[in-house]
Amino acid sequence: MKKTVVALAIGAALAGVSLSSQACFTVIVGKDASATGEILIGHNEDNDRRIITNQYWVPPAVHKAGEMIEFEPSAAKIPQVTKTYGFWWTQTLAPDGYSFSDGFINENGVVVVTNNCNFTIEEKEKVNDGGIGYGVRRLVAERAKSARDGVNIVIDLMQKYGYFHMGRTYTIADRNEAWQIALLRGHRYVARRVADNEVAFMANAFSFDKLNFADKKNVIASPDIIEHAIEKGTYKPAKAGDYSDFSFREAYQPQARRDLPRNKERVFTILEKLTGQEYKNVNDYPAAIVPEKKITVDDVKGFIRGHSKFEKRLSGWHHETMQDICNIGTFDSVVYQLNQNPLLTVAWRAAGRPCEQLYAPAFPLAKPAAAQTYMDPETGTRAQFHATPEQLDYSADRPIFTFLAAQNFLDWMPQEREKFMKYQKRFESEAVADVAAARKEAAQLSGVSTDKARTHLHDFNVRYFNMSLGIASALTQNLNKHAIAIQAEELSKSAGGNVDVVLYSSDDLDATKLDKAKTHFGSPFPDGSIELNKEMAVPAKVRFVDVDGDGRKDAVLSFPVKGASAFTFDNVLTELYLYTVVDGKPVVAFDTVKIVK
Repeated sequence: MKKTVVALAIGAALAGVSLSSQACFTVIVGKDASATGEILIGHNEDNDRRIITNQYWVPPAVHKAGEMIEFEPSAAKIPQVTKTYGFWWTQTLAPDGYSFSDGFINENGVVVVTNNCNFTIEEKEKVNDGGIGYGVRRLVAERAKSARDGVNIVIDLMQKYGYFHMGRTYTIADRNEAWQIALLRGHRYVARRVADNEVAFMANAFSFDKLNFADKKNVIASPDIIEHAIEKGTYKPAKAGDYSDFSFREAYQPQARRDLPRNKERVFTILEKLTGQEYKNVNDYPAAIVPEKKITVDDVKGFIRGHSKFEKRLSGWHHETMQDICNIGTFDSVVYQLNQNPLLTVAWRAAGRPCEQLYAPAFPLAKPAAAQTYMDPETGTRAQFHATPEQLDYSADRPIFTFLAAQNFLDWMPQEREKFMKYQKRFESEAVADVAAARKEAAQLSGVSTDKARTHLHDFNVRYFNMSLGIASALTQNLNKHAIAIQAEELSKSAGGNVDVVLYSSDDLDATKLDKAKTHFGSPFPDGSIELNKEMAVPAKVRFVDVDGDGRKDAVLSFPVKGASAFTFDNVLTELYLYTVVDGKPVVAFDTVKIVK
């Protein structure tokens, strides 16, 4: 009865509030299940509202005795160790700061990514000194020699400080093994090693079902993980003293979480890709399967580019919700090939939704291109929970906005999107041969000098980043054919009222043929529940006037400021998009404006 009450309470909470951000999807391929013989990790980082991603190389460091680490202002301060490893850091910079969205791979080849598994039975468990959140993955990156060492670091942090989030699952992997460790608010955890012949996958609900707790080599758990569930009333063994029917996910999370369309349909999508069978029941799917064939890197890319056959796509945009694996809120996507030589590990990365971006290969230990961020690591670290409006401003000089613009255009233009996807396949196929050649030459150079090998691979990283940026830039230039002008220097969210936006006619566009019913204006970023910005403004009225005196009538559209500024942030120079249909054809254009209170 108690279990039912808890499940109903949390189910009501799920129905009554927007789900928190930091969602994500992860695929783990064991080395014996992999066509390359390498562990493969595929991960989509899904978030809400305005996110700016940066790529850094943080060098190894020696620290002073007594140095303390502070991440979130309210979290525990943690003593620093004497030496930390170098690592590639994918930052998701947000106005309010995000604790659970960044990705890391360190110089030992240890990868850490996470999935939000919020809404568990653990809401009020105590933590010490504010507990730990962001620090978990960052400290694994700084300190872990191996995946198993990373798991031990997490367990030590859990025991000393406790976790302040209700629930997440961390994937920690290296060239030899991959682990998933589920953390609960407080001090409890469960870790499972992914078998070498398995493919594991998860969206945003705990996936561990029945575990063999006697297998200490492959399963590590808090000593009282079963007893605590019994005390909470969420688990009662069918036979007293026999815990073989204990299911972690059923005891610690209500089924309502797994039943959410955004969770179950993403898992069903990958299961159908893996098995060819249709799944309908969330209680039927396992945490991992043994695939019938070896899984390739392209397979993993296909998994995390996956789209749900249940998504209706009626709005005009291809992406509307999180029912797709590659969804409206995917801000970073990566596939790792974890080579036995960490220097030769490859990360295939897309700077947004991977179905509308190219996976550009890079060797993480050879460092990113300088253009992949606009801050040094120290400034970026300070900004993580204290970002300034200027650090979030739109700037054409910041390449990330070129990648985001490309996907924003493609998402409204189905024919262009289909053409791009064909080119995408060709680009990535050619990149496979380039990666193999770069690996071979780097291996040869390593016999002479590791530094020479690293320099060679860094040049490769820069070249491929520049290629992908050039393609995104050319694509945006080709699709951004039409001009708009926001008739205001600033938009005040508190002032309300309307703002005029002019869509100019040209030789290629007769703005008088605009379809008012298919016109929207506002922020292209997803809303707080990681869905299409449904508060985006629709025109209150449209006038046709020759604004620029060229003899053609332009469209002057009057939009409510409230909708135009939905999910924007104060004092940030923000790009606002006009999505419309003119003479039956989709049209996209954008302009920038400063948002004020």
